[in-house]
Amino acid sequence: MTDKILVLDFTGTAGKEHESAVRYDFRKLAGTDGYCSEEASIVLKRKLGEFGYEGIHFLDSGNYHYLTKFFLDQIREPFDLAVFDNHTDMQPSALLPLLSCGNWLLETLKENSLVHRVCLIGPPGEAPAEVGEEERKKLCWITREEFRKGEAEKILANVCTGYPVYFSIDKDVLGREDARTNWDQGEMKLEELCGLLRFLGSRGKVLGADICGAEIPITLEGKSINSRTDERLVECIYKITIRGGNKDGIRERDTGRGCSKAGIFPCGAGKD
Repeated sequence: MTDKILVLDFTGTAGKEHESAVRYDFRKLAGTDGYCSEEASIVLKRKLGEFGYEGIHFLDSGNYHYLTKFFLDQIREPFDLAVFDNHTDMQPSALLPLLSCGNWLLETLKENSLVHRVCLIGPPGEAPAEVGEEERKKLCWITREEFRKGEAEKILANVCTGYPVYFSIDKDVLGREDARTNWDQGEMKLEELCGLLRFLGSRGKVLGADICGAEIPITLEGKSINSRTDERLVECIYKITIRGGNKDGIRERDTGRGCSKAGIFPCGAGKD
């Protein structure tokens, strides 16, 4: 994994605090909010392909979580996918067969043959019936209830066996003290999330990561909370890849300082 940062702006909430982050402005691109039209997907695949799957990608709000699939489709080796989300994102499209924030993970399971395992961490209840038998074989499902019982690391230890891993984080998995989003939220604490990232990162190479979840409309309190959480997640992920057992590692920033102090947090309070 490299130390690149990409900020995607669909809603006008992305800030400009980190000058070295690559920024793509898609505010004028139609057919992207919640669902991705065929026309929009052509543009998005091309632009995201220019950046690549490595590094950390800020996707804007959870309405754009489907962008994760476009990054995963670029990976050319077998890998595990760790998804932290308060929702399954595995619901079949109710209308047109379009990729959406609600079905992208189901489509990934069906279409991406290089996915060795999907670890979905955070939603309440059981895996939805729409997940077919073949897809279910690849799915590790850790419910909110199992996480609360402290069973997550034990479950992950049995299924994460050294494959490279990609992290996909929707901040709606967190409680409201650690995130403010435009979707209903879970109960996980930020440091609990970081603990699971460290555990997974210690077991194999980290390929890349993406983070979504925004408060719309923005409030001052939400802006401050989301800024702090985004910065902590960036710091956590980079520390994992630098010190935490990621065999390939990433380059330290030229300043030589800690991650957040070196200014690698790309979008400050303005992201959310």
